[in-house]
Amino acid sequence: MNWKKIVAAMSFAAILPSTAFAHGELWYDPTSHLPQFKKIVVYPFRGLDGEFKKSEDEKSEEYLANDFFDKRFVRKLKIKTIPLGSSLKENKEIRVDEEKYQSLYQKFPSEKERAETVSSVTGADGYILTDITRAEIEPHTSPAKTVTVQMRSWTEETGGPNGNRTYDERNWNISHTIPAQELVLYHMGANYNMYNRTGKKIMTYRNFEHTYGESGAVVAVTNLFTGKSKKALKPDRYKVEVFKDIVNEFRKDFEDIQDNFKDNKKKERIAKTIGFKGINLPSKTGGDEYSLKSAYFSMKDLAFKYTDAQIDYNGDGSAKYFVQGTINNYSLDRKWIEPYVTLYNKLVKEEKKDWIDSKGVKHTMKIKKYETGITDHHGYWQYTATVNGTFNLVDSSGKVLVSHTANETDDKEADAYRHLLKDFYGKVNKYLTGK
Repeated sequence: MNWKKIVAAMSFAAILPSTAFAHGELWYDPTSHLPQFKKIVVYPFRGLDGEFKKSEDEKSEEYLANDFFDKRFVRKLKIKTIPLGSSLKENKEIRVDEEKYQSLYQKFPSEKERAETVSSVTGADGYILTDITRAEIEPHTSPAKTVTVQMRSWTEETGGPNGNRTYDERNWNISHTIPAQELVLYHMGANYNMYNRTGKKIMTYRNFEHTYGESGAVVAVTNLFTGKSKKALKPDRYKVEVFKDIVNEFRKDFEDIQDNFKDNKKKERIAKTIGFKGINLPSKTGGDEYSLKSAYFSMKDLAFKYTDAQIDYNGDGSAKYFVQGTINNYSLDRKWIEPYVTLYNKLVKEEKKDWIDSKGVKHTMKIKKYETGITDHHGYWQYTATVNGTFNLVDSSGKVLVSHTANETDDKEADAYRHLLKDFYGKVNKYLTGK
């Protein structure tokens, strides 16, 4: 197996998480009716310079990225959009007055003024702004490394006069060198902010992506977060493909908002209500808008998802039970994984031989010769999110009724945090339901 296939199929597979979708840091205002939005304006993404990126060239990176984002909403979320960043032919035919839409690009003193213009021109429920916060490549070298490998060879015989047996076993050590390899690690980050008709921010979302490719060549690469193989990337054409991963995760998280709204209508709840006292967060996390909002949102959202209790979102005084938490660590770190090898059984030779037993009956035996095969794995940067802390369910007097402390790891902070909350609310639900 050559290096390109190894990267795509094997090198990272052993350390990839089993979750099908990674989560970004999500918050939305439950009073905003966001799950019921039917029509939104999708602005073109803004680059690192803060300017909208738009092109009429349907093969350009700007057009392809904007078009992909819009289609995720229309086809997957069933939301009607006005895609300002990808004027598709059918939209061009519908828009009899293109000048009206040009007014949406002017420099607005605040989102209130932008929202008024968006509402008057389009009649949309709201609009979404996408900001690229990181887009870069990180070339680096996986150095050559020599390791000692214990080799083995043997023969397996089945259906012979002596039954099934293994023989001619031999063991020895060899010095094996994993070759150096030039790599590229692609990085991208994006923030999403949605506003309603009055310019009030009703949703925030942040996500990052890190994807490997090989320097100076077209290769199939493996997404470090989803474990899925992607189409080939080149250093000068990586942006659209990596951006698609972020968009797909955003679409999935937005879809969860819609699904949770539907579940809220039909899920039967017990006559016990959970309220929230807050979370103590590390200063770095507590001072970051996206992490802070996401932490509080998940605390409430997962209480709804994983318990049968009523949820007091707004603190109206109906709760007799309260959730409070302390998060000691909420971080994404990376460490270098040294080049290594894995071994497999390689079939070297196979043959069949006929033989006659004592009764004159003819049989066919199979003889297979095996030896150790070596697969090289080049070094890479491994990203690990760590969240540790304690959540408690307390009564109105502050007495702790349920407590859960854990150290969780995953590919992204939001996922590790959700693991901690899921296990905590599993305990809470057992306590409240008596099951």
